[in-house]
Amino acid sequence: MPPPERSSGAGPPRARRSAGDRRAQLVAIGLELLPTTPVQELTIDEVARRAGISRSLLFHYFPSKRDYYTAVTRAAADLLRAHLTPRPGAPPQEQAAGMLDRYVGWVETYRESHIAFVRGAAGGDPWVAEVYEETREALVDLVVGALQLPDDALRRQLVRAWFAFTEDLVHQWVRDPATSRPELLRLLTDVLDRLLDR
Repeated sequence: MPPPERSSGAGPPRARRSAGDRRAQLVAIGLELLPTTPVQELTIDEVARRAGISRSLLFHYFPSKRDYYTAVTRAAADLLRAHLTPRPGAPPQEQAAGMLDRYVGWVETYRESHIAFVRGAAGGDPWVAEVYEETREALVDLVVGALQLPDDALRRQLVRAWFAFTEDLVHQWVRDPATSRPELLRLLTDVLDRLLDR
């Protein structure tokens, strides 16, 4: 049984949240903080304060900081995949262009958090690397499907390499735009077309 949740003492007692609802609330708070705070820098005390619970109660729902950070990272990755999923019915090239435009917008919004996510995976942190690889493969699936490519090993390797290039260039562009956004999108699209010999 979880310890009783704190009450302000004013008004009728609040309905107790289910464990699933409370976990979802705590993850949502983490997501709200991501635009300004990389997940590894989220403060457990601040998350608990925003949720109106004690730090010790947060650790009832997530046994460790790593468990909480992993849950927030997975939720952010799920949102990214949903955000980039092409709208059905559009021609393949428009679907790919829309995905790319939305990706640039995502990095603009979550730049520090996204860089921390990518660097954490590159740095060998196992829980970050696992989520990162799952997300990268899901995005490769989206591009292969959007462009109606044969789903073979070579094309997946080329799309994966293009994502690595795209991540790095977009991160640099958001920090120091050396070209306009339309020019950036055209450049990234041209690189993908050349890689795939389209």
